[in-house]
Parts: sequence; C-alpha cells; structure tokens
Amino acid sequence: MAELSIIKKEHNALIGREEILVVVKPQVSYDETKKLISEKFSKPIGVIVIKRANPEFGKKEAKVEAYIYDSEEVMKKFEPKPKVKKGAQAAASAA
Repeated sequence: MAELSIIKKEHNALIGREEILVVVKPQVSYDETKKLISEKFSKPIGVIVIKRANPEFGKKEAKVEAYIYDSEEVMKKFEPKPKVKKGAQAAASAA
C-alpha cells in the first residue's frame, strides 16, 4: 500500500485552492496518487490537479506537487485545457 506524507500545505485564498507538496512511497501512477490525496484531504478526485512528480534516483519515493481546488468551476478557470491532437480534431469536425 502506498504511503503519503505531507511536506507543505498552503491555502491560496485568492485563487481558491490548496497548494500541497507531498511524498509518496513507493512511486505510483498519477491516478493512484490522486486517489491517495483525495482520501487524505477528503476531497473529490475531480478537483485535484497534479502539477509535478519528481522521483529521486535510487529512492522508491516521489515528491509530488499538487493543487486541490475548492470547486470544479474555479479549477476550470485557472487550469489550461488539454490539447487536442490533430487527427482527433479532424475526425470531430467531419462528424
């Protein structure tokens, strides 16, 4: 089972999010990390954004920087939209 340790936790009231830095032991996927953060902070997975995961060479842990937004509306306002691949865009316009 993966373990989560909080290094830093800051609330940014201006934007409406918590900015956290955690250590995950052992390294797990982004989805599993989101699930761990969701359980630890009692927030839905939909408002959690992982910005960076830095594994250190030789260690079985990763430092993860993540944002936990107060709501999905606030998250949509500040987070960039995912890029659409060229083939997917052409198929969507043809349909």
